Amino acid sequence: MKNIIKKFFIIYMFIFISACGYNLRGALDIPTSIKSVSLVSTSYSDLVNSISMSLVAGGIEVQSLQDKSLFGINIQSETFDRRQLTISTSGRVNEYELIYRISYQISAPKEDAKTQTITLYRDYAYDENNVMGNTDREDSIKKEMISTATTLIFNKLKASAKKYKN
Repeated sequence: MKNIIKKFFIIYMFIFISACGYNLRGALDIPTSIKSVSLVSTSYSDLVNSISMSLVAGGIEVQSLQDKSLFGINIQSETFDRRQLTISTSGRVNEYELIYRISYQISAPKEDAKTQTITLYRDYAYDENNVMGNTDREDSIKKEMISTATTLIFNKLKASAKKYKN
């Protein structure tokens, strides 16, 4: 009897979780109309690598040359900036703010694309006595920002695919 209740509970939980729209972080939900994507960038970057790896993991072929007959992602530029956010009374930096700007285009097959921009902001406390820890923290935040930008670009690609009519 306990076995039946356990099985029923597990089945119920699977149905409940899938019904609420839950999916694993990083799971791609790209429409089936996208079989191949043209991913172009002026230079190699962690963002391009992240997008490419996610597309391949999602079963989508990635073309490195611009092809107007495919959905396209064109990363035009990306920059990381750092600025002082707060300064102590002794004139030392207490916090920094990281700013990540990405300029990109997403295009549907045989359609022109408009340039879009993503700007992400993150801040972190700076401890002058722990310089190595600060560097690690900054690198960790940059990776998180790249992951967030990848997700935002995928959302734009999905929206473009839904609007596109063969």
